[in-house]
Amino acid sequence: MAWHGLASTGTPAALPSRGNNRAFARAIDHANAVSTQSNGAASRLNGGTRDSVQDVMISDESKGDVVAVTVTYGERRTMLIAVIEALRKEGVARVVVVDNGARWPVEDELTDRFTGFVEIVSMGSNKGSAAGYAAGLDAAMASSMPFIWMLDDDNRPRPGCLAKLRKGYDEECASTPSALLAVVALRPEHFAGGVSAKQLMTRWDSFGGFHIGDLLDKLINRLPLPAALQRREVSSARIALGVAPYGGMLFARSLVIRLGMPRLEFGQYGDDTEFTWRITSSGGRIVQIGDAIVDDLEDAFQQNAQLRNRFLGALLTDSAFRTYYTFRNLAYFESRFRRRNRLIFALNRYVYFAILRHYARQSGHLERYRFIRQSSDEGLAGDLTPSARFPLQ
Repeated sequence: MAWHGLASTGTPAALPSRGNNRAFARAIDHANAVSTQSNGAASRLNGGTRDSVQDVMISDESKGDVVAVTVTYGERRTMLIAVIEALRKEGVARVVVVDNGARWPVEDELTDRFTGFVEIVSMGSNKGSAAGYAAGLDAAMASSMPFIWMLDDDNRPRPGCLAKLRKGYDEECASTPSALLAVVALRPEHFAGGVSAKQLMTRWDSFGGFHIGDLLDKLINRLPLPAALQRREVSSARIALGVAPYGGMLFARSLVIRLGMPRLEFGQYGDDTEFTWRITSSGGRIVQIGDAIVDDLEDAFQQNAQLRNRFLGALLTDSAFRTYYTFRNLAYFESRFRRRNRLIFALNRYVYFAILRHYARQSGHLERYRFIRQSSDEGLAGDLTPSARFPLQ
């Protein structure tokens, strides 16, 4: 199916420059058309018809028909080059690199080094991850390749990662339409320390990813249970996820045709959560392929694998920028898309902040606690405008 973009409901006054900026313009047009009413998302998404999109499976004949999409910014040259080198070895046909305000000559260096293998989409300045990935996705869709592999600019796949993802996709596609299926690689830095499958799913009415039902789970996990009932560590097993980050995710172009682009209003952080939630909320599946591994060349900012405590992880991160946008956008997403019972949601919010305050007192980080609470309150109020205190760089 050819990709022609979608009708615009209005284009921003100024678009960033590009060799040609049609990809970004189409992404902006489409994202503006996707929705202006958050609470109507599920009904819109369910309105599509499965019969309109032909199911596609990856086979040996389709090797090389995968286009990778990554977004870079700042000074991340060394990591990005390592990722592109790995993608070439994996057999990817093409890599779309979105220059989202990088502080080095991305187009000149990459086109010289990877002639004919990379396509550069220049945003002019950092427009946020949502706009960056939307522009990258649009360029990938314009290539007409049947499959898209999303990666952060520090996500280096281990040898054989793509082949394992493709094998997993083929097998999962036997029971799930391609327009509603994504497979994602395991990222050990994010899923380390004995994470259970249940914890990788989201609960309705959670706040900050926390639900009072989690307390019972934690209590049960501390009991001396028989080995067969104890929590298993994430391994080569396949695990169904409720939502997932972009990094390491493979899907067919029919999924984008069905569900649309990232929502630009999320700006920075949380756009991947909302984008992938559309898959599962529409009856689709996201499956983590445990033996397909992607390594993060830069440590996750909360380093929860080491702390093994989400509350301390939130308090001890040294990035106010990431803390602000992460907690603001998560509160917005949970209150607009994942809330069914206002009372349970309010209870989870109360308990979450009570526990966070307890750890803040113990660790001497009450100021960070207040900052997190203020950031979340802005999201609950529906404010997703870029903050003058934390401009995108």
